Amino acid sequence: MILEVQNLSFSYPQRTVLRDINLAIPEGRLVSLLGPNGTGKSTLFRCILNLLIGFQGKVLINEEDTSKISLAELAKLIAYIPQVHYPAFNYSVLDMVLMGTSAHLSAFSVPGIKELKRAQASLELLGIEELAQRNYMQISGGEQQLVLIARAISQDSKLLIMDEPTASLDFGNQVRVMQCIKNLVKQGYTILQATHNPNQAFAYSDQILAMQGGKIIADGTPEDVVNVELINELYGIKARVESLEEGRIRFCMPVEI
Repeated sequence: MILEVQNLSFSYPQRTVLRDINLAIPEGRLVSLLGPNGTGKSTLFRCILNLLIGFQGKVLINEEDTSKISLAELAKLIAYIPQVHYPAFNYSVLDMVLMGTSAHLSAFSVPGIKELKRAQASLELLGIEELAQRNYMQISGGEQQLVLIARAISQDSKLLIMDEPTASLDFGNQVRVMQCIKNLVKQGYTILQATHNPNQAFAYSDQILAMQGGKIIADGTPEDVVNVELINELYGIKARVESLEEGRIRFCMPVEI
């Protein structure tokens, strides 16, 4: 398993957020974490990334306990893609992607030819090399999200954590970003993404984790996990699950519109 979480619990002073989380993710999968707002998805990601201290349990990446390695070494194993990112300066797209290579540089070092080539290769992998000299803040939201993914790829980590990568995008850009993510999985990357969209999870995921009240309440394939009962439990609505193309395409929708 490229990522394992064992008996993980975490509490803030006044509230328990995560309760005995267990999950295992094999290499080369797109895994979607479904759950309502406030259920602990972002906190779980922060624990996996070793950005929170004081949690109970273990996080293993390639069977290595992340609590026993430095953040610098962890950055070589796992990369994080936020929903949005607003840099302090007007960086070019290429400069943004170059930042990902810093995981492999020593203190006070600057990127060289090797890092530049890695950043350019990351842009080419996603088919956005023509954006290299554009101002990051002046490109579209969908393009910005692809740039953040390229930055993570230039970090040279095979495990990517994405926090709702399509949350603020229009439908067309959602499809483009998800197709890009699926192509990365085909090339050997492992991706754990948080999403609020059950239909997106249906369409693209190899594995779905459903989270409610700080617990994983379901874990399996989309066909096995996403059903009427789960949608009702997660989101508190009456929904139905329908099929098209002889069951090859499944989607859920509210009973009342």
